[in-house]
Amino acid sequence: MLGEFVGLGVTANPFLYLWESQRHWTGKTIERCRQAFAANHALGLARTLPDLAWGRQFRAAQRQEAEAVADAYLADFQRQLDSGLGCEINEIVELIEAVLTRAKFLEYSSRKSPQHKLNELIRFMHEELSTIMTRELIVCADILGTAPQSRLSQKLKGVRNGADPFALLRNCAWDLFLPRALDMLAGADPVDGLDFYLPHIITFDADVADILRLTELRAVALHRESRAVYPYFDIDPAAWLSGQVGEKRSAALEPLFGATAYGQRQGRRDGADVRRILASDRVRLQALLDGVRT
Repeated sequence: MLGEFVGLGVTANPFLYLWESQRHWTGKTIERCRQAFAANHALGLARTLPDLAWGRQFRAAQRQEAEAVADAYLADFQRQLDSGLGCEINEIVELIEAVLTRAKFLEYSSRKSPQHKLNELIRFMHEELSTIMTRELIVCADILGTAPQSRLSQKLKGVRNGADPFALLRNCAWDLFLPRALDMLAGADPVDGLDFYLPHIITFDADVADILRLTELRAVALHRESRAVYPYFDIDPAAWLSGQVGEKRSAALEPLFGATAYGQRQGRRDGADVRRILASDRVRLQALLDGVRT
């Protein structure tokens, strides 16, 4: 669902913020969201930057109305969560986490080349997870490379020494989910007067910004009837794959990126399988990490 939210004269979509907030959907989180939404709504009415005078006016005259608007948004979002939205989001995040966990397992469990490991990861995605996730592949190629560039790759180097490696992997999966969520929002039903919705994100999270730069898009295709979204990355897919795994491996992998393989994956994709594979890989990765520490 596409929701409007107005602040400083700009129409904004609050649901990306809410999607991440529902990770810890407690009374405290809900109240913080309510306060943020109410203040943003009041700013939209004032059309001005906040200062002490605005704060006093808001608390004296606008707070009750603004909180009523915020409550309406949160009630609608709660209905979406009750209808299964939280489970749907979690399944996507688990899928991304499964890719990252297997990438780290491959990195630590073998002395073979990064090209070989990425080839194994692609086949794992196709054969076991029943998906090919291009953005995540670009990031994992950086993780498995000899000279990783992204902040996320550098952060995951600390998995060996961190107190809770799987919390780190989960947080990185959420960082990767946010750009994917932007793709999903592009397929949302547009509001009156718009033909389509092109989402933007305002973030102070340097890791998310880095992922967006690493996986920059050239274009987005939108199928109007189904609202399906097809992102086109700013790379030549065939040339990129060949450069990452070599020409021979690339030729062998090419069928996995075709329409037939896509149909096969779509038919056998199952969230329960992903959870089972992720749980198993966590055990295997933990055993490797314990061996390193001892």
